[in-house]
Amino acid sequence: MTTAPLRSRLGSSACGVWDGTLDQDRMAEQRAEVRGEQRFQELLEAAPDGIMQVDAEGRIVLLNRVVERLFGYSRQELLGQPVEVLVPAAQRDKHMAHRDRYRERPATRPMGAALQLEGMRKDGSSFPVEISLSPAQSGEGFVVTAIIRDVTERKLAEDRLRAVQEQYTSELERQNREIERANQLKSEFLASMSHELRTPLHTIIGFSELLGEELEGPLNEKQKRFLNHIHKDSLHLLELINDILDLSKIESGRLDLRLQPFDFSAVVEESVSAVRGPILAKNIHAVMQVDVPEAVEADRLRVKQILVNLLSNAVKFTPEGGRVSLQARIDRGMVVTKVTDTGIGIRKEDHEAIFDKFYQTGTTTKGVREGTGLGLAITRHLVERHGGTIEVVSQPGKGSAFTFTIPLNRTDVPS
Repeated sequence: MTTAPLRSRLGSSACGVWDGTLDQDRMAEQRAEVRGEQRFQELLEAAPDGIMQVDAEGRIVLLNRVVERLFGYSRQELLGQPVEVLVPAAQRDKHMAHRDRYRERPATRPMGAALQLEGMRKDGSSFPVEISLSPAQSGEGFVVTAIIRDVTERKLAEDRLRAVQEQYTSELERQNREIERANQLKSEFLASMSHELRTPLHTIIGFSELLGEELEGPLNEKQKRFLNHIHKDSLHLLELINDILDLSKIESGRLDLRLQPFDFSAVVEESVSAVRGPILAKNIHAVMQVDVPEAVEADRLRVKQILVNLLSNAVKFTPEGGRVSLQARIDRGMVVTKVTDTGIGIRKEDHEAIFDKFYQTGTTTKGVREGTGLGLAITRHLVERHGGTIEVVSQPGKGSAFTFTIPLNRTDVPS
């Protein structure tokens, strides 16, 4: 009698507890969903960029406050509207076609994908934007999330920077033209003055040589000494003028090569003879080893100029009783010539600078600077015009070695 009612009461009580638990779970789930939606909405509204979702038909289904601010519409005005309402009228048809293609092949597109995009505000004004796209499948079907960034300020800054760059470039080009014109005038002046100076100088040299022949009567020792100084310094001045004339030709692009076959050994002998006086005066031991049996096809006069410049420098910077050597050989179609001395040497930091115009690395063995600093600059240009290279290996107090190459044949010379 008592068991059944007890079971009935227990069963009724258990069901009551069970129904209450289900209600509590559902309420907890609902509260969690509400909190999740609230957090999502907070994140959405806190984003610095505009965020918008568009469904498969191109209708706006979600947006944040930034979108309202960017485009000047309220949320109620945009929800359910086609996204083309935010696109300039002239671009809407193109945008719709692009949206259809994107629906067929959706892919994530990052921000700043090198696209020139524009948005249109409610008042009809347009502004530059960058947009990233992220396709997804949601409970309601296919949606695309767009993040929209107004880049008006950046575009204005880029335009200002571009304007400054264009102005700077224009000014730089103008200055370069002025510099080129000034260089041209300088080269023309140097060429003209060199010619004008050489004419009277040749007269001085010629008459000093005639006087030295004593055809008009003997000279005493003092007169001979004076005449020798005039002749020697006149020749030195002529060398300097010729260097300046060569420089003007180089800078104006008028220095041409006259390529022809010649005996390299003979040119070496002529070059050594040109510096024999200083060699003997300083009691320098000169050694020449030339192994170039074939005819060299190059500009004979300019090759001699290269050799004389290098030999003159070697003698100039080598103390009395020192050694100067010249070695020449053929290696893989190139004539390789090396001029070595036991002179004062060159600092490593000056190895490249010595080939600059007007650069003088230091004093000679006489303790003074000589020349114009053009010899090595002209030498490098002549070597490179032949299609060769020149380099130096040197240490202070241990002498220097200049090595240059020129092609053996005309076909190897660049045009």
